[in-house]
Parts: sequence; structure tokens; C-alpha cells
Amino acid sequence: MDFSSGSGIEEFKQQFCLTNSEAAAFLRELAMEIEKGGKVQVGYGSFCISIDPKPPIKLEVEYEKDQLEIEIKLKEKPQEPAKESAEGKDLSCIKIRGI
Repeated sequence: MDFSSGSGIEEFKQQFCLTNSEAAAFLRELAMEIEKGGKVQVGYGSFCISIDPKPPIKLEVEYEKDQLEIEIKLKEKPQEPAKESAEGKDLSCIKIRGI
């Protein structure tokens, strides 16, 4: 994990091995968060990363030898001036479980 000086996380990369049901649950929760709009947050333990993705969301599918790789890329929307909203969105993290 790499941290930038004073501005939070610059880069984070981690691999997780999940059961079929854990991976499916994670992907369902991620899909619901993307569909809702607003921030998407993913966490493990007490650590949480969030991003407010802008469309289009890039999806790469690659098959090589006996391995299928699916990569989802969410790119951050440009920051707008902070506005207070009466509409409260649930910003709880999608937790990666079972590791």
C-alpha cells in the first residue's frame, strides 16, 4: 500500500481469494452501489476507499490459456464545490469478507 503525503491514498493494490458465494456477494453489492449513483466505497477491515465514478465505466474481458480476467475501472468524477444535500445516501463500505 502506498500513501501520498498528506492527501490520502495515492495507490492501493491487494488481491483476495474468495469462495464463489463471497465473490458473487461482493459483485452484487458493487453492482448495486454503481447503479445507485454517487460514491462507491469498498473496504476491508477498518480500511475503506471511496470514489464517485464518472461514466463510462471501463470493463475489460480477457481470456488467455485457461484463465478469464475481468477488470472494472471506475474513474473519479471531477470534484465539484461541496453542497449540502437533504438527500442522505448510505455511504457504508462494501466489505470484502471471508479472508
